[in-house]
Amino acid sequence: MNLIKKLDEIIKIIEKNKFVKAHDLFEELWREYKNDKDTREESFILKAFVNASVCVELHKMNRVEHSTNVWNTFKKYEHLIDEIETINSSKYKQIQKLIYKKREEFIK
Repeated sequence: MNLIKKLDEIIKIIEKNKFVKAHDLFEELWREYKNDKDTREESFILKAFVNASVCVELHKMNRVEHSTNVWNTFKKYEHLIDEIETINSSKYKQIQKLIYKKREEFIK
């Protein structure tokens, strides 16, 4: 699997505000990565994005408490974006920045 290609696809989906679709794609990647000892640590970054990507959609559905809970899960793992050395770091940072932008756009 080409993770960079998948992450580029997810970036485009988030840019189009399709947060549930992004969540589903992140979850597929997370499930694959968490079950491989070589990528398990990196899977926690994907887990963070699973949660962050759906945060806005939950807020739009007026499920504010649940939105806050998933955002807090993102925050729990977010530090790994800077701490884990991976060839995917630049994409992760790009996604992180985009998620903050979209959250700010929709959650005031």
